[in-house]
Order: sequence, then structure tokens, then C-alpha cells
Amino acid sequence: MARTGRSITLDSRARLLRGPLFWAAVAAFVGAGIGLLGTLRRAAFGGSFYVDPTAQLLAQVQGALGEALVASSSLGVVYLVWNALRGAGRRLALMGAALLALLLTAEGVGIASAVYWSRGTSWQGYAAFPFPALEAAASLAVLALPSAVLLIFTALALAAREKGLAGLLFALFLLSVPIGTIRFLFFTPDPATMFGPGPGLVASLLGWYSAELSLLEAPLWVLLGAMFLRRARGSALVEASRVREKENLEAARRLYEEGLGRGDASVVDELVAEDFRDLKRGVRGKPGMGRVFSALRKSYPDLAVSIERQEAEGDLVTTRLTLSGTDGGGVLWYPPTGRRATFTAEFVDRFSDGELIEHSGQADTAGLLRQLGLAETHVAPPPGIP
Repeated sequence: MARTGRSITLDSRARLLRGPLFWAAVAAFVGAGIGLLGTLRRAAFGGSFYVDPTAQLLAQVQGALGEALVASSSLGVVYLVWNALRGAGRRLALMGAALLALLLTAEGVGIASAVYWSRGTSWQGYAAFPFPALEAAASLAVLALPSAVLLIFTALALAAREKGLAGLLFALFLLSVPIGTIRFLFFTPDPATMFGPGPGLVASLLGWYSAELSLLEAPLWVLLGAMFLRRARGSALVEASRVREKENLEAARRLYEEGLGRGDASVVDELVAEDFRDLKRGVRGKPGMGRVFSALRKSYPDLAVSIERQEAEGDLVTTRLTLSGTDGGGVLWYPPTGRRATFTAEFVDRFSDGELIEHSGQADTAGLLRQLGLAETHVAPPPGIP
């Protein structure tokens, strides 16, 4: 049991690393950290009239990269809810993904603009970006698109009845709206408030004037990443268990169809563990299971095995068989009858790492005895047989 648990855990970890939700969570965690670092750097500038171009570049690149990473992590929402969506919902999801692609492109333009801007070599000798119209469009996109994307993804979460996810996305949407920038555009600011580290510092940290990551947003993005990671772990574990159950079903099928039904001893060697236990007969080890199969085939030389039903749950497989053959070795303490019989049996097998480690179950012995004409025979068993 412990071996199976460790094996499934290793399988689930491998699947976790291949899953989109895991990388969405990583993007949220890393983006929140980098973006917040950039915000803190820019906030430290306060209302300074001159800022060193290199320091400004570092802050802008960190802010843009962090914003791009957390924004890209929101694609995990589409991955989560896609199967619950239909026509209109899926079209809305594709529109949100398209807007997100535009946002990421705009962030890239912003980084390029910051690099050009920082190339100045003298005081106020900043280099101009060669595509000013593109730079302006990118700046507007960085301000407007995060809110639009988050609002769309909030609607998708609601449509998929993911209320907790929708609430978190809506909170991020509210915080992503650059209210201070909107106010700045429509209302003339007071020149007395444009400089000085006090209110400006607080506004920058709270995301009042720009679309960069704020102190309030960062924990929510981390929370979203944690939600993605929890879902990713659960999905990976379920998928690993499902695959392992499928493998166990196939192993049990081969064991009975090929090992017992065809007498293929190599299948027993391949699938039975060295520490195997037969809970009913007290048999242990790989050779023990081989002897059980050999004895049954010796009793029924023309044995035929058919699997009627199989069920898997965790590391257990229940198999219902129909067996038929000619009694050539005797049943229990009765002598051979030479009659042909068909009977059923149901076995429960425990697997670990693809190997059989426990076996139990029972056959319809009463029905078998009736078919062989032994049901009414009252013959005392030999001494020593209970």
C-alpha cells in the first residue's frame, strides 16, 4: 500500500509539471513578486524631477514583466472552465484570450520603449522611441486591457459556476481599474500635489495612477496562483490514479486470461511480486501463485477462462470470472468425476507498481459440486482436512 501511494505521488508530480494550471500558478507567483518589486522601486522615486535612467529602466522592466506574467496566468481560468462552456461562452473566452495577447504585446512594446528611453547619456538626454504612435497605443492598452480581460474572465467563471474564482477575479478587476489615471485625464490636477513623496508614494503603491501591480493586487494574484496550484495538484493526482487503475485492470486481465487461462507462466513471473500473499490460502511469494494456477490447470486440463466484469478502486481490482473445464483432478477431497462444469469466481487483487501483492476471493464451489453430482454426496473428508 505504501509503495502504491509513493508511486502515484511520483506520477502525479510528473503530470503536475506538465499541466497548464501548474505553469499558470508559477506565472502568478513569479509575476506578483517581480511586479511588486518594480512598483516599490518606482514608488521610491517619489516626485523626483530627475531619475537615473538605469534605475528607471529596471523599475519599468520589472513592472511590465510582472504585469505580463500575472496577466498571462489568468489563462488558467480559460483552462479551468473551458469544458463547462458552450458556444457563446467559448467565443467570449477566445475574445478574452485575444485581448490578453494584445496586452502582452503592449507590455513588450513598453519594455522596448523603456530600453530606448534609458539610452540617454546626459541629464534629460533621453532617447526617443522610434515609433511614438505605437508607444502611445501600447500605453493605452496597458492601462485599459487588464480590466477588460479580467472582466471577461470573471464572466466566464460565473458561467461555469465557479463562484469563488469569480469573486477573486472581480476583486482583481476592481483593483486593476486605474482610477487615478482616469481622474487625471478628465480633471485638471492640482500642481501642488504632483510632487512630493507623501500622497504620490501611497497612490503609486495602491495602483491609483497606473496599471502596474499594486500592494493590494499582489496578494490576490498570489491567491489566484494558489487556487490554480491546488486544482492542478488535485487533477494530477486524480489522473495519475485513473491511469494506475487502468494499468491494474490490464494487469489483472492478463493474469487471468493469459496466466491462468492459457497457462503462460511468464505472465505470472512478470506480474506477481516477490512478497505476494494469498490471503485465503496462506500462500506467499511468486512461486506460490504459480503453483495455485498450475494446480487448477492440472485439475481442469481443458480449462477456459472468461472475464465477465472488472472494477478498479485505488490499488484494488475486483474481477469476476467464468471458468469451465473437465474435472480431471477432483474437487476438494472428492475424486475426479470426468464431468464438465462451468462455475464462477470473484477475486480481489491488490497491485503495487504494476505487480500483484495480495490476492483473495472465492469461487462458487457449491454450484460446481452440483454440476459434478457431488452436492448430495456425504463423504467424510480424509483425516486432517477440516
